[in-house]
Amino acid sequence: MSAKTSCAFAFFLAMGVTLVLPNFPPAKLLYEFLNIPPTTTLVAGFPLANVLNGVTNGFFWIIIGVALYGLACVLFGSEPLPPMPTPPQLASPPPEPVPVDKRTVKIPPAITVKKPPPKPRSPPKLQKPRIEYDIETIEGIGPMRGTMFKNMGINTVDDLLNNCSTKGEQRRLAKNLGVTPETFLRWIRRGELLRVRGVGRQYSELLETAGVTSVTDLATRNPSVLRQSLKVVNREKNLVKRVPPPKTILMWVNDARNLESVVV
Repeated sequence: MSAKTSCAFAFFLAMGVTLVLPNFPPAKLLYEFLNIPPTTTLVAGFPLANVLNGVTNGFFWIIIGVALYGLACVLFGSEPLPPMPTPPQLASPPPEPVPVDKRTVKIPPAITVKKPPPKPRSPPKLQKPRIEYDIETIEGIGPMRGTMFKNMGINTVDDLLNNCSTKGEQRRLAKNLGVTPETFLRWIRRGELLRVRGVGRQYSELLETAGVTSVTDLATRNPSVLRQSLKVVNREKNLVKRVPPPKTILMWVNDARNLESVVV
């Protein structure tokens, strides 16, 4: 559709709308603003005032449409693309391919892809270190005996076990502390039970009350039977809040089997 046809169509469209809707803006508003009184003369059955309003609206909306179209062309218009280049003309046709004798063609050796070096193995996960218990953690060694132990350079349970590998050393330390060898041997066995992973002071006392007097003794126990014995003892003595589950007691027994007793 050409520009002239579009303008004519818009003009008659605005005029037709005004004849149907006399209040269609902006003609009536403009005449009221200019104080031009409307006429009652009829033209082809329509009031002359409506015909004048339609003509005014037709010209007004043509001007608005042309202005918007021009603004859109300025803002969104794009330059035409340059013409496609013409292909170059070869001076002479390309040479014919040279026939190749397949019997003399050598196939190049396949490219050898080197395998990436194997990833270094990650170091094995280390077990959590055992808890280093203070010497006074052993049941029966109070602050006074603990001070005497520390004056002799024995500060922890491991220090005690490392200095009691023979009966002679056990008797010597028991004499220095003023206790009987039997009492000192009981402390050593309680200290050994503390080395078992997961056995604290309370569980060590519970095991000893149930008849487990050393690591060697714990290693020989049946976990299920031992748990029943612990439940009976705890029901009578109320030493701990609850008896450990079967998997914990099984861990104690297995860990005790991997420990070496210092009691000779």
